[in-house]
Amino acid sequence: MLMKPSLIFVATTPFAVNAFLRNHLITLSKSYEITLCVNTIAYPLSEEVLDLVSVCHIDIARQISPVKDLVALFQLLFCFRKLRPTIIHSVTPKAGLLAMIAGYILKVPLRFHTFTGQVWANKKGSIRFLLKTMDKLIAFCATRVFADSASQSCFLENQGVVRRGKISILGKGSLAGVDLKRFRPNPIFRKSLRAELELSDESLVFLFVGRIVRDKGIYDLLEAFVLISQTHADWQLWIVGPDEGHIKTALETSKFSSIGRVYWFGETSKPELYMAAADVLVLPSYREGFGSVIIEAAACGIPCVAYRIDGVVDAIISGKTGLLVEVADIRSLANSMQLMGNQKDKREKLGKAAYSRAVKNFSSSSISKSWEKFYEDTLRKNM
Repeated sequence: MLMKPSLIFVATTPFAVNAFLRNHLITLSKSYEITLCVNTIAYPLSEEVLDLVSVCHIDIARQISPVKDLVALFQLLFCFRKLRPTIIHSVTPKAGLLAMIAGYILKVPLRFHTFTGQVWANKKGSIRFLLKTMDKLIAFCATRVFADSASQSCFLENQGVVRRGKISILGKGSLAGVDLKRFRPNPIFRKSLRAELELSDESLVFLFVGRIVRDKGIYDLLEAFVLISQTHADWQLWIVGPDEGHIKTALETSKFSSIGRVYWFGETSKPELYMAAADVLVLPSYREGFGSVIIEAAACGIPCVAYRIDGVVDAIISGKTGLLVEVADIRSLANSMQLMGNQKDKREKLGKAAYSRAVKNFSSSSISKSWEKFYEDTLRKNM
């Protein structure tokens, strides 16, 4: 019986694994002996993942910490030397930096990293230089790099992080794709959640799903909602996601405290419930790798209003599957939200087109097959 090739995935936290790698790991475990290197203390891993792959705890910290980062690097070196993998593949910035350096030192034959958005994109000065240099080091140590969107690939090339033609995407883009069994139009979910909130089926709901941090444009969203709520007293805004920026209290005690019909739902493991019950997703984010939440909402049949940024322009076809407005243009954001609210026929037409595109191009199964084919072709060429 032939031994399966050894494949190591490296990620900073189990949250990223559950959200972006779960389906890939399930698919690839049939053909590869997979080890997952991740900080297991940070968040619980999916039971499905635990059943199919070996897990090696690595003390990777999200924030820059020279001592902890050096410890994590030595842990990865020990793990790689012991397992002698054919391939290592990293996602998330810190995991990518440490894994690619360790793989380069040990001369692991195939070293891959997938960029999923640049934390330095909106930074300035020395911190931007430092974080950008780290991404350049990842690209230098890797044998091949990927992005989760075509526009992000161009951005990394234009910024000199990777050489032109040396970065690509797998499938149509998106790191994970969307689970169509989970994210789908669901009248039962819609009716149930709205009944729980004493909300009629005709009441319009705008939805934000994501980390509550300044970079996600939460302040812009609330300002835009203030503008439209002056003439649409029955419209609602639902905000779903972890308050990682610790700004919810500040928002509730600021000028936004008087806004009615803004509901904070906090963190959830089932965003599809809110997507199925809402009418329009709004994502005024200042940076994204791809904007996976957009295609998840699309798979539930709802269109999106978002800022025109790298990554998001690959997730939305403006005027066909959603609406794009220029970054920080709060008046245009409000106008687009108002247009969506006032024109039900247009909103539903965009939602249907978004659904069709998500199903055709971004199903998680098709993205996983692209990953599987890539590994097969790569190993065939290098064996």
